[in-house]
Amino acid sequence: MFQVVLPPSPRSVGVARWLITEWCAPWVKASEVEDDTVEAALLLASEVITNAVVHGEGMVHVALRRVDSTALRVEVSDEGGGLPLIGAQRDDAESGRGIAMVEMLSSRWGTDLDVGPLGKTVWFELPT
Repeated sequence: MFQVVLPPSPRSVGVARWLITEWCAPWVKASEVEDDTVEAALLLASEVITNAVVHGEGMVHVALRRVDSTALRVEVSDEGGGLPLIGAQRDDAESGRGIAMVEMLSSRWGTDLDVGPLGKTVWFELPT
Protein backbone atom coordinates (compact mmCIF):
# COMPACT_ATOMS: atom_id res chain seq x y z
CA MET A 1 0.00 0.00 0.00
CA PHE A 2 1.14 3.52 -0.81
CA GLN A 3 0.06 6.39 1.47
CA VAL A 4 0.57 10.11 1.78
CA VAL A 5 -0.83 12.85 4.02
CA LEU A 6 -1.43 16.17 2.29
CA PRO A 7 -2.56 19.60 3.48
CA PRO A 8 -6.14 20.67 2.73
CA SER A 9 -5.07 22.77 -0.23
CA PRO A 10 -6.12 22.74 -3.90
CA ARG A 11 -2.44 22.09 -4.76
CA SER A 12 -2.73 18.72 -3.02
CA VAL A 13 -4.88 17.42 -5.87
CA GLY A 14 -2.01 17.80 -8.35
CA VAL A 15 0.50 16.33 -5.92
CA ALA A 16 -1.73 13.30 -5.36
CA ARG A 17 -2.23 12.82 -9.12
CA TRP A 18 1.54 12.83 -9.62
CA LEU A 19 2.08 10.36 -6.77
CA ILE A 20 -0.63 7.99 -8.02
CA THR A 21 0.97 8.03 -11.47
CA GLU A 22 4.37 7.23 -9.95
CA TRP A 23 2.96 4.54 -7.65
CA CYS A 24 1.20 2.81 -10.57
CA ALA A 25 4.14 3.06 -13.00
CA PRO A 26 5.74 -0.30 -12.05
CA TRP A 27 2.38 -2.09 -12.41
CA VAL A 28 1.78 -0.48 -15.80
CA LYS A 29 5.29 -1.38 -16.94
CA ALA A 30 4.71 -5.00 -15.86
CA SER A 31 1.33 -5.01 -17.69
CA GLU A 32 -0.46 -5.67 -14.39
CA VAL A 33 -2.54 -2.48 -14.63
CA GLU A 34 -3.75 -0.83 -17.84
CA ASP A 35 -3.01 2.81 -18.66
CA ASP A 36 -6.77 3.42 -18.96
CA THR A 37 -7.25 2.19 -15.40
CA VAL A 38 -4.63 4.65 -14.13
CA GLU A 39 -6.27 7.49 -16.08
CA ALA A 40 -9.65 6.65 -14.54
CA ALA A 41 -8.03 6.46 -11.09
CA LEU A 42 -6.50 9.92 -11.60
CA LEU A 43 -9.82 11.42 -12.66
CA LEU A 44 -11.79 9.91 -9.78
CA ALA A 45 -9.06 10.59 -7.21
CA SER A 46 -9.05 14.23 -8.30
CA GLU A 47 -12.78 14.46 -7.64
CA VAL A 48 -12.67 12.74 -4.25
CA ILE A 49 -9.59 14.66 -3.07
CA THR A 50 -11.16 17.93 -4.18
CA ASN A 51 -14.24 17.04 -2.11
CA ALA A 52 -12.01 16.38 0.91
CA VAL A 53 -10.25 19.72 0.45
CA VAL A 54 -13.45 21.73 -0.11
CA HIS A 55 -15.94 19.97 2.16
CA GLY A 56 -13.79 18.04 4.64
CA GLU A 57 -11.67 19.08 7.58
CA GLY A 58 -8.03 18.60 8.50
CA MET A 59 -5.32 16.85 6.57
CA VAL A 60 -6.15 14.71 3.54
CA HIS A 61 -4.92 11.11 3.62
CA VAL A 62 -4.58 9.35 0.26
CA ALA A 63 -3.88 5.63 -0.05
CA LEU A 64 -3.59 3.35 -3.06
CA ARG A 65 -3.34 -0.42 -3.19
CA ARG A 66 -4.15 -3.39 -5.33
CA VAL A 67 -6.91 -5.70 -4.19
CA ASP A 68 -5.60 -9.16 -5.04
CA SER A 69 -4.88 -8.93 -8.75
CA THR A 70 -8.39 -7.83 -9.65
CA ALA A 71 -8.74 -4.17 -8.66
CA LEU A 72 -7.00 -0.91 -7.91
CA ARG A 73 -8.35 0.77 -4.75
CA VAL A 74 -7.96 4.45 -3.87
CA GLU A 75 -8.92 5.71 -0.41
CA VAL A 76 -9.22 9.38 0.58
CA SER A 77 -9.73 10.26 4.24
CA ASP A 78 -10.31 13.49 6.12
CA GLU A 79 -11.41 14.46 9.62
CA GLY A 80 -14.72 16.04 8.58
CA GLY A 81 -18.18 14.67 9.13
CA GLY A 82 -20.82 14.34 6.49
CA LEU A 83 -21.17 11.90 3.66
CA PRO A 84 -20.69 12.46 -0.06
CA LEU A 85 -23.93 12.63 -1.98
CA ILE A 86 -24.90 11.96 -5.56
CA GLY A 87 -27.08 14.98 -6.12
CA ALA A 88 -29.25 16.09 -8.97
CA GLN A 89 -27.49 18.95 -10.70
CA ARG A 90 -28.77 21.58 -13.04
CA ASP A 91 -27.42 21.25 -16.58
CA ASP A 92 -25.57 24.55 -16.22
CA ALA A 93 -24.01 23.76 -12.80
CA GLU A 94 -20.22 24.15 -12.73
CA SER A 95 -19.62 21.62 -9.95
CA GLY A 96 -21.26 18.79 -8.04
CA ARG A 97 -20.80 15.89 -10.44
CA GLY A 98 -17.73 14.25 -8.86
CA ILE A 99 -19.42 11.51 -6.87
CA ALA A 100 -21.74 10.76 -9.80
CA MET A 101 -18.61 10.13 -11.88
CA VAL A 102 -17.23 7.87 -9.15
CA GLU A 103 -20.53 5.95 -9.19
CA MET A 104 -20.47 5.64 -12.97
CA LEU A 105 -16.81 4.76 -13.61
CA SER A 106 -15.80 2.63 -10.61
CA SER A 107 -16.68 -1.01 -10.10
CA ARG A 108 -17.36 -0.33 -6.40
CA TRP A 109 -17.22 2.67 -4.09
CA GLY A 110 -18.32 3.65 -0.63
CA THR A 111 -17.73 5.65 2.51
CA ASP A 112 -16.44 4.31 5.81
CA LEU A 113 -17.00 6.38 8.93
CA ASP A 114 -14.16 6.45 11.43
CA VAL A 115 -14.65 5.63 15.09
CA GLY A 116 -15.67 8.77 16.96
CA PRO A 117 -17.78 11.75 15.99
CA LEU A 118 -15.79 12.89 12.95
CA GLY A 119 -13.84 11.45 10.09
CA LYS A 120 -14.51 9.43 6.99
CA THR A 121 -12.84 7.56 4.17
CA VAL A 122 -14.25 7.68 0.66
CA TRP A 123 -12.93 4.83 -1.46
CA PHE A 124 -13.38 3.43 -4.95
CA GLU A 125 -12.15 0.45 -6.89
CA LEU A 126 -11.37 0.03 -10.57
CA PRO A 127 -10.91 -3.38 -12.21
CA THR A 128 -7.37 -4.11 -13.36
